[in-house]
Amino acid sequence: MTGPQKAIKVLSIIIVIVGILALIAGLTTCAGSAALVGAGAEASAADQDMYALGAGMFMVLAAGAIITGILNLIIGICGIRGAKDPNKIMPFFVFTIIGLVIAAVGLISSLASGVNDPTTLVSNVVEVVLMAVCVYLAIEVKKLRS
Repeated sequence: MTGPQKAIKVLSIIIVIVGILALIAGLTTCAGSAALVGAGAEASAADQDMYALGAGMFMVLAAGAIITGILNLIIGICGIRGAKDPNKIMPFFVFTIIGLVIAAVGLISSLASGVNDPTTLVSNVVEVVLMAVCVYLAIEVKKLRS
């Protein structure tokens, strides 16, 4: 196994773990939004609108986390598979390009919206760099195909 293959395997395991954590966060947020709606059932009519708005925002966040988690799981699984056999690296390559585009859009939208939270910005930058490194490594492994 070459250096790029080993790196893809390690990064893919990390990406699978991040994907699982994102899925758990998304499902937890989804459950929290349902609890918020339930909590607002006893509130006045004006307050119920605020509870519903909050629950809707939580659902959007939950959907984003779930989609990101699923994409990360796909990338990680394809990476582990492609690291073992260079002939099976193409799905990893394609999904990392998709992940890179999504990460870049997320970073640009954070910067454009004026997000001042360093954690969010660093997270977005790390995601872009990670996906860019994975694309580079996939290109290197593609060269090994027979």
